[in-house]
Amino acid sequence: MKLSFISSQAIQNAMRQTIRQAQNEMSSASTEATTGVYADIGVSLGSNTSLSVNLTREVSRIDSILGSNSIANQRMTTSQTALTGMGSNAQKLMDQLVALRGNTDSNSIALTQQLATSTLSSVIASANVMVNGEYLFAGTNTDVQPMTDKSASTTADIQTKLGAYASTLYPSASPPSSAIGQLTGAQIKSFITTTVEPMFTSDAGWSQWSSASDQNMTSRISNTDVVETSTNSNSAGMRYLALATSVTNALMNTTPALSQDALSAVTDQAISYSRQAIDGLNNQASQLGLSQSRLSDANTTLNAQKTILNTNIGDLTGVDPYEASTKVNSLQTQLETAYTIVSKIQQLSLVNYL
Repeated sequence: MKLSFISSQAIQNAMRQTIRQAQNEMSSASTEATTGVYADIGVSLGSNTSLSVNLTREVSRIDSILGSNSIANQRMTTSQTALTGMGSNAQKLMDQLVALRGNTDSNSIALTQQLATSTLSSVIASANVMVNGEYLFAGTNTDVQPMTDKSASTTADIQTKLGAYASTLYPSASPPSSAIGQLTGAQIKSFITTTVEPMFTSDAGWSQWSSASDQNMTSRISNTDVVETSTNSNSAGMRYLALATSVTNALMNTTPALSQDALSAVTDQAISYSRQAIDGLNNQASQLGLSQSRLSDANTTLNAQKTILNTNIGDLTGVDPYEASTKVNSLQTQLETAYTIVSKIQQLSLVNYL
């Protein structure tokens, strides 16, 4: 009978190869058990790898749109809050003007003018609010403060023009300034509509107050939808609110005082402008509300698409975590056995048998 021998070194080398292979497999199996997807998608999927890449890229694109939508929604929500505040202040001013009509009491007039001044200050502060370093009411000029308070110079300009207007109608008045007190309601209304109103409704006049762009910011909220996601201070609402406060401050406390008929005409015009301001601000808020509604619908659709894509990716690249855990345990047992064998072989020595 012929016997052949096996080298202990050959056995050790074989065990080392087994250990190395088992370690690599256990690393991949541990990753799969933890993440729930293949450790090496390219090796596991082969020709289907491109499909996985395309689906993952589409999910990333949707996440990018959802992130952009979140910023746009924050901008519109803050703008809505500011517009609500402006509308509330405009309503309070109109209520005060309605209560003042027919009243020539100096204290009541002074109180109304104080409310008009505070209303305008509040509106300008709200119009100049910033979010994420951008002015909300500047249109596309997001780095430019949209509104500047020109109330003092505008009031002085209106009163100067009123004096000239009255002197033209009553050239024989003595002194000339007394002509203001002779103005009738119809005459003061004509002055307001032909001289004062264009200072706010025309672009040339309003440019002294506003540096905003007429063009609003737009955002792509889905693959096919692009909506306006901002507003600007060139809107009719802000113009008429500034006009109402300026008429109140410039014409309700003239020297000499206006006649009761003329003062009532001033009050009526201020009430009319306040009402138009409220309507304009509500219209701005409604436009933003429509954009927010469309954005919400787009987000719902995008999230549904994302869920479907993630499901497809999971079906394509997912592994059974329980199977992966079982494989890890099996490989761990295999490694422990291999380590034990290597340890026993290393302990073999002829000295133990001599």
